[in-house]
This record gives sequence, structure tokens and C-alpha cells, in this order.
Amino acid sequence: GSAYRVAVAGRVATGEMAALAFFALLVMGSAQWRRGRIRRAMRDLPTRMQRLLGPDPLYLPPQDTPLPEGLHAYAALHRRTRVVQLVVWGLAFLWLGFVVYSVLKGTPQ
Repeated sequence: GSAYRVAVAGRVATGEMAALAFFALLVMGSAQWRRGRIRRAMRDLPTRMQRLLGPDPLYLPPQDTPLPEGLHAYAALHRRTRVVQLVVWGLAFLWLGFVVYSVLKGTPQ
């Protein structure tokens, strides 16, 4: 009786931890992916253009002045990677909401 309940409770706790780890993987993985893409794109720019960008880790393109011709593609990449990261974060938070709902409802995962 009680040994079975302990085993089931341990399995649920492990399942919850795995679900939270998946959430963390999505959030941190997408942020790292974006930083890597931006860093590689920044390295491909000429030094003069690199100096116009913001500090590490995001290297934001200038926002208050019109973009120089060489930074248009970089700024577009910066926006696209932001959209991808936000979509992945949205999926991660939906997943987290599902996990919390499942735990509160008591549905096995």
C-alpha cells in the first residue's frame, strides 16, 4: 500500500521535474540560439558597422538614426530572430501552463 504510493509520488515528482526542465530548455535554448546567430552576423560586418552596434550580448542596431546601407540585413536578422525567440517562449509558457493544469487537476502525464 504505502510503498506503492511513495513510488507513484516519486514518479509524479520526476515527471514534473522533467516537464520543468523541458520548459527551461526551450527558454534558455532559444535565447542561446539567438545570441549565437546575432554574434555570427555581427562578426561578418565590417569593423566600421560593428562599432555602430550596441554592447554584447545583443548587439542592438542603432535605433535613433537611419540605418546605414550595410546594416539593413543585420537589422532584419535581428528582428527575425526576436520573433522566433518570442514564438518559442510562447510555446514554452503554454507547455508550462499545461503542466501546471495537469498537476493541479491530477491528470497523469
